[in-house]
Amino acid sequence: MTAADDRILRAADELAESAEWGLPLADHINDWVYQSMTYRHGSTGVRTTAAEALALGAGVCQDYAHVMLSLCRASGIPSRYVSGHLVGQGGTHAWVEVVLPIGDGTGDAIAHAFDPTHASRGGLGYVTVAVGADYSDVAPTSGSYLSGARGRLTASKKVSLIGLE
Repeated sequence: MTAADDRILRAADELAESAEWGLPLADHINDWVYQSMTYRHGSTGVRTTAAEALALGAGVCQDYAHVMLSLCRASGIPSRYVSGHLVGQGGTHAWVEVVLPIGDGTGDAIAHAFDPTHASRGGLGYVTVAVGADYSDVAPTSGSYLSGARGRLTASKKVSLIGLE
């Protein structure tokens, strides 16, 4: 889902030339994806690749995350897909974590959250449910249902902050 095509490889090269590797480059990629795409519900599906979404120039949070993942990986930045929720009401959301070394790179690493759909960094308002290589690793619903009757799967959620006492 995140394999880089020629356009993504060219974009990754251009982005890498204009920002230092690591957080500066991840920030630059995050902004570039936001500027390069338009949020359009229903324009893509769960099997749409990063290359297809970028060529279309539109998609949903899953597509924004896939494009950012593809660009990060083509630039040598380890990254992973995150599925979860934003605090408040609404559906599921997807964003990206880039995993970068701490200090000289010989020890621990830290994950930094980026939300290319909103051109922002993740924070306490992002509730992680699952992490994987791409959407196919962490689909929020999966399985099958067989019935003679028609049905519709619906869900709702509300996430809010509570005080710790």
